[in-house]
Amino acid sequence: MSLVIISGSSRENGNTEILAKEAAKNYDGDVEWIYLRNHTIHQIVDERHSENGFTPVEDDHSSLIEKMLQADKVLFATPVYWYGMSGYMKTFVDRWSQALRDPDLNFKQRIKNKPAYLITCGGDKVNVKGIPLVLQFQLICEFVEMDFKNYFIGEAKRPGDMNNEKEQLRRISSFLS
Repeated sequence: MSLVIISGSSRENGNTEILAKEAAKNYDGDVEWIYLRNHTIHQIVDERHSENGFTPVEDDHSSLIEKMLQADKVLFATPVYWYGMSGYMKTFVDRWSQALRDPDLNFKQRIKNKPAYLITCGGDKVNVKGIPLVLQFQLICEFVEMDFKNYFIGEAKRPGDMNNEKEQLRRISSFLS
């Protein structure tokens, strides 16, 4: 069973990635990481209702979508930024509108029933402030008929703090089981 981890963090080795790496340690299968910050993904130009549909875009989005579709499971890892997902993750997901209309991808059929997981992390009262993000992912998964399996909300205030959060690291270690 293969797992793709899609990281929306703007910081290398940030707290969200620390949690995702800990979760991936015990995953029994192949793991591939996609760090969205290292790829070019252009903002969506909404052409859903135009006569000719979407204009092809020259960037990395289609190849990243293909990697996601090939995996057996998907783990989305994004910090809580202003009560929602990071801009990298938002742009990646926004472009799904285009992927849904690409007949070569067969996106909707290939994503259907694919298990999805979410790891997020933030500071101050994240167990409350992170809930809108969780709900957003639940609704996204519902729309494309992914199987939203589980989520984990971590709390860490400064870069690297998660390395000292032994209880959170212990709990996340069995997250994907």
